[in-house]
Amino acid sequence: MAKPTQAHLERTVNKNDPLEVRQQTLSQMQYYMGAKLIEVRVDPQAVMYRWSIENKEDQQICTLSAFWGESRTKILSGKEPLQGKELANCARANASAGLEKAAELCGFGSDTKRFQTALKETAQELELSAESFKKLLA
Repeated sequence: MAKPTQAHLERTVNKNDPLEVRQQTLSQMQYYMGAKLIEVRVDPQAVMYRWSIENKEDQQICTLSAFWGESRTKILSGKEPLQGKELANCARANASAGLEKAAELCGFGSDTKRFQTALKETAQELELSAESFKKLLA
């Protein structure tokens, strides 16, 4: 039986909650993920983490994903980037990390131009405001 090389943790937060409350939930998710990884004998420092945030009315669905081993290598290769809604959610959630890191976390490796092109196309296709990706498309 193959060993897993990824883990995912999801929480729903109310957009109307104070920022501090929402940030506390995200911090708790990181702590819990780290504890679970240690429990299954995976070094949390050797793992690549990726956030995804999906907006639904007055709620946000926040997902923290951890990748190691084969899964991490696959993402970093840039051969199978995210597309569509998954790309938009990942890019939005990881924009604060900067263009290079967001491109890497979305599966584009170091190809920031290809990432920006795909993000622009996705925003148009899904009729999303380019303003929400301003930091990445500048």
